[in-house]
Amino acid sequence: MEENQNIAPVYQESDELEIDWMGIFTKLLKHWKQIVLIGFIFGCLGIVSALMMKRQYTVQMTLAPELQNRNSSSLSSLTNMLGLGGMNMGASTDAMNITLFPEICGSTPFLAALLDVPLTSFVSEKQAEEGVQPKHTTVYKHLSGEDKPNFKPKKDYKPYTGVKDPTELTPGVARVVKALSMNIGADVDKKTGVTTITVSMDDPLMAKQLADTVCSRLQVYVSNYRTKKATADYNYYVMLADEAHEELVKAQAAYARSVDYDRSVILQSANSEKERLREEASLANQIYSQMAQQRELARAKIQEEKPVYAVVQPATLPQRPVNSRAKRVLIWGFLGGFLAVAWYGFGADFLKKTRSEVKEKMEEEQ
Repeated sequence: MEENQNIAPVYQESDELEIDWMGIFTKLLKHWKQIVLIGFIFGCLGIVSALMMKRQYTVQMTLAPELQNRNSSSLSSLTNMLGLGGMNMGASTDAMNITLFPEICGSTPFLAALLDVPLTSFVSEKQAEEGVQPKHTTVYKHLSGEDKPNFKPKKDYKPYTGVKDPTELTPGVARVVKALSMNIGADVDKKTGVTTITVSMDDPLMAKQLADTVCSRLQVYVSNYRTKKATADYNYYVMLADEAHEELVKAQAAYARSVDYDRSVILQSANSEKERLREEASLANQIYSQMAQQRELARAKIQEEKPVYAVVQPATLPQRPVNSRAKRVLIWGFLGGFLAVAWYGFGADFLKKTRSEVKEKMEEEQ
């Protein structure tokens, strides 16, 4: 019996929570003029917002990197040809993984290096017939607004003279770098290694030009990183080969002078000295040959380390902006209508009921 008494109020409460849809529909019909008016007002606000917004054009490029097998490469055949098949040329793991591409594109040094990239504004055929000339600017000037006729510098404005140290940016340059980071993105498919680079600008041609530059700079950045150690090794072996060549030339010259001087001498000491010089020249020749081989292997290693990217989807001139003005007007109008329906259908009664309950509690307390 106690359990039934406890359960009964629950069902009664749930019955009280039932929504009277017919009553709500009647209220909406009663206030349909106000709902339409509010939706119209929000639609007008949407038109103003659409006229003030900057159009954004997005360009996407797709890169497919070559995934090299370090153990089986053309470098192995070269070492075998030179008789160095058992030599280990440093098949170490690569620290520059393709999954780091998004971090590279968002890094301050990479973005700061893009500020001086020249850009040209898009001019349609109709505008060209009317005499409109394209605007030539840079990434920094365009994002900072310096290339606009109504540009007004801020209090902390300083003329841009380039970025000497990416770790010490002025406030103005830091703002531009932050804005640029929001316009550039990279996404990597970890399974296939395919990289998609996305660039957004308020001008279609500028978006295409910047996308091409980001793609080429990214390839150069990764290539320089991948070949940094191999290039250092090559320079080291070039130095050793040059030093070995100098020693070889000196040893051969000393041996040649000994032979010319001792032609008529039959002393054993002279023959011993000549033999020593000959062995030194032979040893110098062997050392030079080994260093020359190492130099050529290091040269091949640089080429082996260079990553190769196939541009699957090149940058194309976008035809339409990604942020439609008509869509923005519709969103604002829909938002106004939704708020009006919510207010006249639920909100007004809920607020009235809440006020009544608060007033009753205050009277009871008094």
